[in-house]
Amino acid sequence: MNRRNSIIAGLSAIGAVAALKSTVQAAETPSTNPELEKIRAVLKAHDDAMTSHDLPGVLAVLSPKAMILGTGPGEVWSGTEEIKDAYTHFFEGFDKGQQDFTYYVKHGELSAEMGWLLASGEVKGKKDGKDIAFPLNLSLTVSKASGNWLIAAMHFSTLTGDQAGK
Repeated sequence: MNRRNSIIAGLSAIGAVAALKSTVQAAETPSTNPELEKIRAVLKAHDDAMTSHDLPGVLAVLSPKAMILGTGPGEVWSGTEEIKDAYTHFFEGFDKGQQDFTYYVKHGELSAEMGWLLASGEVKGKKDGKDIAFPLNLSLTVSKASGNWLIAAMHFSTLTGDQAGK
């Protein structure tokens, strides 16, 4: 390789590394879109309603045709009646008012009418007065209806039982 080709190859490599670095930084930098805070507020309203065993509050943040997807096989709920039934059972898993959601990672994007949010963290609470804790990953697809963001689809996954401590 002659000197000219070596310099071109070196400059190309530097350019590629710089481009890769800026791409990685962009992926790690939270969105500065102020609308995204509205989606985070929808998630907080959901979590607060869940903690309070407030079924109407949960339903208020869901779109009319919302779907919920859980961790295990067959954990798919659609329509108001199925979702009401699912949340009634979810509420049995912890004492009312005794649940705290902490998200360490939240990323999302929005367009004018649709968006998504991914969150990863943990839930701490109490069941029958005893401390419980488990990791939580969740994803939301949101849609705008009459100017309000609502959850159109939610998927959550948790490690429970023996897997939670591993």
